[in-house]
Amino acid sequence: MTMLSSSRPLSGALHPGLPSSRSARQRGSVLIMALISLLILMLASVALISSTDTSLLTAGNLAFKRDLANQSERAVAQVRTQFVSGALVSETLLYSDQTAQNYWAHVLPSKKLPGIPDELIAPAKKDDITDAATGIRLRYVIDRMCISGTVPDKSTCTMGSFVDDKKGTAGITRVSAGLGPVYRLTVMALGPRNTQTFTQITFTH
Repeated sequence: MTMLSSSRPLSGALHPGLPSSRSARQRGSVLIMALISLLILMLASVALISSTDTSLLTAGNLAFKRDLANQSERAVAQVRTQFVSGALVSETLLYSDQTAQNYWAHVLPSKKLPGIPDELIAPAKKDDITDAATGIRLRYVIDRMCISGTVPDKSTCTMGSFVDDKKGTAGITRVSAGLGPVYRLTVMALGPRNTQTFTQITFTH
């Protein structure tokens, strides 16, 4: 006798070997979380690289500015030579402007940058010292702290004391103190990466 039997899967049962809908949802959630984590790590890496580049650029600019400030001493030495034994050694010459030597017998106006003479940053101002090897250029102006280009006087000039050690006879140096007008030297140093610094000193001669 042949007996026939049939069976049907229970309601809700899944075919063997196929993932359940709950397991598929879990795997999909893990994939999304993994992608979000990778995106966050990528953004953090980009931000870190950008911050490092900015720090290196800032450090480089500070190094350039420090070097420019040191290079400004070359202009100071040149001006000192002019006053001691050069074109500005004569006291009477200092009573009037000597533009060829970047010297003005009165205070120069500073309307564009506070405290920086407009003459220094004028487009027509040429470089006074150029170093082709380093690409550094120096410009400077000297102005006397007087309201007019005349013989210095307390009523028209800012005066300061100074020591003169050039006097004396028979090889004996005699030091004497005096009172003279105050001079202002302003140096603008230009370097690579459009770096620029301003150095300003005052002295009495």
